[in-house]
Amino acid sequence: MLDQILNLVKDQAANVITNNSQVPEDKKDAAVETTTHAIADGLKSQLTSGNISNVMALFGGESGGSNALSGSLQNSVVSALAEKVGLSQGVATTIASTVVPALISLVSKKHNDSNDSFDLGSILSSFTGGGDDGKKSGGLMDMIGGLFGGGK
Repeated sequence: MLDQILNLVKDQAANVITNNSQVPEDKKDAAVETTTHAIADGLKSQLTSGNISNVMALFGGESGGSNALSGSLQNSVVSALAEKVGLSQGVATTIASTVVPALISLVSKKHNDSNDSFDLGSILSSFTGGGDDGKKSGGLMDMIGGLFGGGK
């Protein structure tokens, strides 16, 4: 399940970075990987810190704390791209401000589509160590799964 969201992140990042002429060819793969890891690590950090409601709001299209989380994810991507890949702040900001909102929109649409097998509860569970097999680990993860429609 975790692979689903990581693939969505990677696809969004690859699309934006590949089509950005300001990213040198020899840095594009590293930029995609760095963007993917920065977003995944940011989400995992939010979930393990107990900021579950912000993550739910982010993917549910709500405002408030989710805007702060989106900004935090974008800042993480900018910092990682500048520090690890050596991209300028401007190029890194362009990538982050395109990839993060596109990812949020895509995940929200997939989660809200009853014809899609995308199960955000299981994916969130796998981010916090609940496993990739879709089984809930109990307690907090059961609650998260229930909030996201559990085994859609």
